[in-house]
Amino acid sequence: MFHYRFILKNKLSVVNMASLVNSLVDRAVDSTANSINPAAVIPPSMISFVDNEKINLQQIASNFLARHFEFRTKDHEKTLNVVQLMSEYVGNFSTPICYLQFYLKRAGRFIQFAEELGPLSGSEEVHRLNCIRIYKNFIQHYSELIGAVQTHESACGGRLFRRSVERMQPEIAHVPMNLHLQQLLVSSGDDPSQRSIYNTVTLGAPAVHHSRFTHGGLARIKANERETNERLCYLQEKLQDVLILNSDIDDALDHLTKIIESPSTHIEHSVLKLSLQRVIQAVVSLLEYSSKDLDKIASSSSRIVVNPLVSKVSAEEVSASQDTIHDKAKKLLEEIKESMKKDEQTFGMTQLNYLKSIADELERHTCKHIMRYIFKESMEIERYSQVYRERFDIAFSQALTCLIFSITVLLSSVKISDQAWQLYINNGEYIGMREKCK
Repeated sequence: MFHYRFILKNKLSVVNMASLVNSLVDRAVDSTANSINPAAVIPPSMISFVDNEKINLQQIASNFLARHFEFRTKDHEKTLNVVQLMSEYVGNFSTPICYLQFYLKRAGRFIQFAEELGPLSGSEEVHRLNCIRIYKNFIQHYSELIGAVQTHESACGGRLFRRSVERMQPEIAHVPMNLHLQQLLVSSGDDPSQRSIYNTVTLGAPAVHHSRFTHGGLARIKANERETNERLCYLQEKLQDVLILNSDIDDALDHLTKIIESPSTHIEHSVLKLSLQRVIQAVVSLLEYSSKDLDKIASSSSRIVVNPLVSKVSAEEVSASQDTIHDKAKKLLEEIKESMKKDEQTFGMTQLNYLKSIADELERHTCKHIMRYIFKESMEIERYSQVYRERFDIAFSQALTCLIFSITVLLSSVKISDQAWQLYINNGEYIGMREKCK
């Protein structure tokens, strides 16, 4: 298991310990005082260290475990006595709970402000209601997490050490894995006054085992969200292109309608021919877009969206619908082209209405699938945001808990004067002890 280490050293004497450890330690000397567990026997000269540290850290640590080891250097000329005092942070569960409660209060205030705004107009009201819904779901989810953390803490029975398999439990993901303080008192076997204390805070590496690393880590989630946003912009541009093409077709068809319904008994064949060419050009462009660009959109979508919330349209369904529309459109366009080659007018309202129906069907087919991908990408972005926020909260909760523990260990290990301590707890504004007494 990987660990992050925060090492704090407090030297109790100015004697250089390097003179004692002039080479690597090669073996530990067994104690004969206790044949069952020799390390549990603490030398009398070092018992005071264990007792003092227990008193000094009793407000922030619990479950103390002391062990003694005796080492010799390779030349066997020097002996080192090492007492290892392990303890667990008492706020291992309460600190993440406070962090989650802070977020709940902030979400509650946001809902209050959003509700006080009252109904808005247009799309703003949709966004307001959507935000309220998201934050209410957030409050419900985090309230359940707080209850799960409290239940798990009660079930521990005072033992905070967690097995690695518990990483798979999502309800306690915000709680650091095995946040411990390891204190080492290293002293010379020849001269016990030559000694140093090493404080090391260890933390099991945060990971997302409970989600089986879906979507990857924070960096990958952020990159996927950025790519999806870019793709969503691309889809919106393509949808706009389709709408513009269809607008051109509608304008051309309206112009043709006016020509055909004209009370004039004679219609210039050249005028009709120009109008038909305009319609043909717009419909052909829409056909090319529908057959080529839409296939490109469909093929690139599967590359970014790993687990889409909206099921992908089967290739057979898209192909069948597309081929039917294309066949009808191509057949009618060929008929129109043939009529344009003749001198007499052979294009009437029946063909015009049929052309309108084909153009509308082609637009609906293309827009429907583009909108489906836009909806899918939008849902992916929303899911990325939720996953990213949850992953960030988990990482920050564990880091914050570890940081608070490390700071309290540091403050407990350093002798702070009353004046400096008062200055610290009053945010830089020192209140004299005499004034406080008054």
